[in-house]
Amino acid sequence: MKNFLILIPIFFPQIAVLIMGIIKFKSDKNRNIYISTVVILNLFFIIGILISNNLREMHLIKINSFLDIYFKIDRLGILFVLLASILWIFTTFYSFVYMTHEGNEKRFFIYFMLTLGVTVGIAFSGNLFTLYLYYEFLTLATFPLVIHSGSKEALRVGKKYLIYSFSGATLALLGIILIFSISNNLNFVENGVLQNISIDNPKLLLTIYMVMFIGFGVKAALVPLHSWLPAAMVAPTPVSSLLHAVAVVKSGIFALIRISYFIFGSDVLKKIHGNYYISILVILTILMGSLLALHQDNLKKRLAYSTVSQLGYILLGIVLLNQNSLTGSLLHLVNHAVIKITLFFCVGAIYFKTGKKYIHEIRGIGKEMPITMWCFAISSISLIGIPPTNGFVSKWYLALGGLGENKAVFVIILLLSALLTAGYLLPIVITAFFPGEEKNILKKEPDLSMLIPIVLLTIIVVFLGLFPNVVLHFIQSIVRNIV
Repeated sequence: MKNFLILIPIFFPQIAVLIMGIIKFKSDKNRNIYISTVVILNLFFIIGILISNNLREMHLIKINSFLDIYFKIDRLGILFVLLASILWIFTTFYSFVYMTHEGNEKRFFIYFMLTLGVTVGIAFSGNLFTLYLYYEFLTLATFPLVIHSGSKEALRVGKKYLIYSFSGATLALLGIILIFSISNNLNFVENGVLQNISIDNPKLLLTIYMVMFIGFGVKAALVPLHSWLPAAMVAPTPVSSLLHAVAVVKSGIFALIRISYFIFGSDVLKKIHGNYYISILVILTILMGSLLALHQDNLKKRLAYSTVSQLGYILLGIVLLNQNSLTGSLLHLVNHAVIKITLFFCVGAIYFKTGKKYIHEIRGIGKEMPITMWCFAISSISLIGIPPTNGFVSKWYLALGGLGENKAVFVIILLLSALLTAGYLLPIVITAFFPGEEKNILKKEPDLSMLIPIVLLTIIVVFLGLFPNVVLHFIQSIVRNIV
């Protein structure tokens, strides 16, 4: 019975949503206290489960070896679930003020909490079937958040989001069925379920891997299947930050790590050259994302295309198939999440206080919103990868991974992309701090509920750069067992 405790952080937010739909709160303050309590309690439930050695796995429903809803806690899942749960708390407090600007707050928070439970389900999935199930739930839970405004543009973007997501999931399902026909096993196993199976037809395995990588790669914004992500900027900023930093794109990355290292395994992928063809798409993702970001005047869209490029870094670490590269990939998964959510919060604060969405409109805003813009500047420097920031640490390991495979071209691409990153982020900082028209400067910093998460996240960005071992040793313990 103790193993049922694993289900608490998955279903607790969903039960809380049902209760929230019934309760009529006397004030917004009471509603916000309820929501923040749920989100914080869920993190404590997760921590409580993690410190208990007896709560590691359970089969919720098992009809046969394929239709098996199976949850299992391992180190990779722990990394992802803690990252998501902690950043969810920051987003919650930020949203309390920001969503007063957007309206329909209760509906927003219902789907916001629902998505948290689904994301935990992805992290705790013990096999491909369970992961796929929650992967589909994620699309359904986030769709109302994407179309929150209800405008024609939002509905058009929502339709595009569904088409891309379900198309990718269909390819993923095809791959899952084919893998099951070969291995009769969908459980996540270190070094892969195919490690002891003779490979009679390597081309078939290569095709299956390509199909699954592209299918799950849709949510990871793999070029040329990335256009849904910048389009989704029509959503409120808290949604954009979650889509780009935690829930959707990182779930795609998480799924790709699972199929690469826990289903196929690095040895099998090397034999079938599964990483060779995918690396071409990864290079395109890194460079195209950066180049497209350079041409965006809209602040959120520039950050969106930046995300496409930065996800390419993480994908590169996956397909290089060595310990340094995967260490860099997982480090960047964490670092990019913290950096990008900070950048989006800053942009959201600018829009909330001034209504400005475009780079050419924010000249001199650094004097009106100095704390916000300094946090943006520090996070930008970190994303570029200038030492001693956290972005530098993850990119350093990615470069070591490229050199370890005798592929200096990947290091050159990383350096080129870093220059392009500077090219699309530093002009925002320069424009913001460049003197505007002479006038009386009025401070326009956002309310503390928005400003405190921005400042705390910036401190975390700096801390992870100065003390990377806080997460590095844990990530290395993951990598040693699967590569």
